[in-house]
Amino acid sequence: MGAEKSGVKREAPLDADANKKPKTEPAWRAAAARRAAGPVAHGSKPIPEGKPNCLAGLTLVFTGELSSISREDATDLAKRYGAKVTTAPSSKTSYVVLGENAGVKKLDVIRKNKLRTLDEDGFLALIGERGTHALDPKVAAKLKDDEQKIVAAAKAMGPEKDSTGQLWTDKYAPQQLKELVGNKSNVEKLQAWLHEWPKSRKAQFKKPGPNATNTFKAMLISGSPGIGKTTAVHLVCAMEGYQPLELNASDTRSKKLLESALSDTINNRSIQGWMQGSNDTSNGVHITDHTVIIMDEVDGMSGGDRGGVGAINALIRKTQVPIICICNDRRNPKMQPLYTTAFNMTFVKPTVQQIRSRMLSIAFREKLQIPGEVMDQLIIAAQSDLRLVINMLSSWKLSQNSMSFDESKQFGAANQKPTLQTPFSLYAELSSAQRFGPLNRQSLNDKMDYYFQDHSIVPLMVEENYIKTNPVFAQKEANPQHKDWKHLQLLVKASASISDGDLIDTMIHGPQQHWSLMPHHGIASSVRPCSYIYGANTSFPSFPAFLGQNSKRTRLRRQLVDLQTRLRLRCTGSADDVRESYVSGLLPLVVDPLLQHGQEGIQDVIDNMDAYYLIPEDRETLVELELDDARREEKLKKLPAPVKAALTRAYNAKSHPVVFQRATGGLPAAQKTKVKQLHADGVPDNEDAYGVEEETAETAEWASDEDSDADLSKDRMVKQAKPKGKAKAKPKAAPRAAP
Repeated sequence: MGAEKSGVKREAPLDADANKKPKTEPAWRAAAARRAAGPVAHGSKPIPEGKPNCLAGLTLVFTGELSSISREDATDLAKRYGAKVTTAPSSKTSYVVLGENAGVKKLDVIRKNKLRTLDEDGFLALIGERGTHALDPKVAAKLKDDEQKIVAAAKAMGPEKDSTGQLWTDKYAPQQLKELVGNKSNVEKLQAWLHEWPKSRKAQFKKPGPNATNTFKAMLISGSPGIGKTTAVHLVCAMEGYQPLELNASDTRSKKLLESALSDTINNRSIQGWMQGSNDTSNGVHITDHTVIIMDEVDGMSGGDRGGVGAINALIRKTQVPIICICNDRRNPKMQPLYTTAFNMTFVKPTVQQIRSRMLSIAFREKLQIPGEVMDQLIIAAQSDLRLVINMLSSWKLSQNSMSFDESKQFGAANQKPTLQTPFSLYAELSSAQRFGPLNRQSLNDKMDYYFQDHSIVPLMVEENYIKTNPVFAQKEANPQHKDWKHLQLLVKASASISDGDLIDTMIHGPQQHWSLMPHHGIASSVRPCSYIYGANTSFPSFPAFLGQNSKRTRLRRQLVDLQTRLRLRCTGSADDVRESYVSGLLPLVVDPLLQHGQEGIQDVIDNMDAYYLIPEDRETLVELELDDARREEKLKKLPAPVKAALTRAYNAKSHPVVFQRATGGLPAAQKTKVKQLHADGVPDNEDAYGVEEETAETAEWASDEDSDADLSKDRMVKQAKPKGKAKAKPKAAPRAAP
């Protein structure tokens, strides 16, 4: 409707090839491969600068792959200038931007509804030329109507109060059910369950009711954090006249603590008192006829303190008051006991459209100028977390009164909700075509964040997969030979940068440990190589094989040292000499007789092993260290199992010479007797040990004269030696005669 005024007449023809039947490969897989490959001539066309809201009022649909910008960049470009982007064309679509390999079904809808189409050049020209004319009256009227709706929603929040220093999440917390965002059906179901609770208790929870919830004494509400679960529960309780008794399970962590807080309730003593009209508050729990027990963060109970969920389950079975349990992940194994005793209700994330109007109303009340498409970017970055969006708005208001589209992208990326990243996702993000494209606004520090999220594995992922990509720079070459040559040049630059990163890594983990070089290591090992080879991966990224190979190398090196130690009685080579020269010479002696003669060669194998002081583990090490084309390892796998068992029995049936021997273990009987005799003799005193000279005759005579009068038998500090042999029994005293 605005194309005629803006002068944009270039429309994309419908390709006849698009009507052909899809190939044997699934269409979704081919489309995913094309999106991963990125634009053929990335960055080859300049991106025009349009005026604000130059695409306002237009609804665009993108299909196929454009040549110079990716579909994600094109979508962001359209939203930046106020256009509405949908995934499927309809009668309300203004333009469909066609690329290569457009969807067949979308082309059918285009013909059916006679929709206007644009190619990539027409889309870029639409941005540059449409802003030179005034907005269409219908578009201007619609924008004004949307603004009036925002003003009306802001006024419906009530008069502004003095809330200096109050958090926005508390200031704009919903006060009515209509202010809740999303999950309307679940909220109504929860309200109906609470409303029917007295009737359900009177019927002993045997009538399911219209929502099949009235047979349960408890509700288990699950959903992502920040979507309004706890707020909805409190509002429903207030609307139905119930007083919430809230316990946070992350604070009441263990079964003992939970039972001490609700011991009377679990044992029914307080409930019996409540039924008799009295309230027992001895344990701090006040039970009334309109009490609701709310257990928040049930899945946050400590794993070390077991039994907490079991205590809640016991409470649910005995309770006479409604219980509402709230958790983030219902699939957590700790939640399994509650599956049968509580009604499971899952809250889903609200859509961007549902959140947008509420957030725009808050921004209007705070005099913060944020267009709708800008607000959408914040909501997407927060993953529909209402609390996070409100906190981002309050943080931005501290320094700014307005926000542009580019600012929302940057601010949302800096404050986005953290997600679980894997080595594969980190490498995919860092090496994607959008990360280094002309529309990317990320700085070098932003790209370095991918490295610092896991600085030990990301460089290995780059090193493992950099040769498996189709670089964007190489795809720009039309000649196939030039394309291959350009690809090789990019690989050389990337490998040189990775080598520089290895040198820096040796300085970081070397004796000096220059940890301040980590930013340089991240650039050389990760960011710079990806800046050369970014593009589409020819296959799914592989996990670094270096980790497994390095572990295998360490194990084989340790086994080789043990092998060289035993061979020292027969050869004088080092471990490297054994690896280079002796492995190939020992294999025919300890393996070939078994392969050639079967059980008849067992004795030859054992004799050769004993001659070199080898053990069965050394024979396996020799086989694994072989590098010839005709490796014996594969032949040994085909050896019959009876032959292997016979070799093990024959080896274990005999004694074999060993290099090292323990002090007492395995010694002959005669040697063991000598060892026992050595232990039987007294331990030498200090004089014997250090070789003190014997006493002279004069010293001995002087000592005898001095000690001749000393009676050592009366000295209690001197212990007398007992005489050898049995002591004579003392004669019994004669019995005394009777008086």
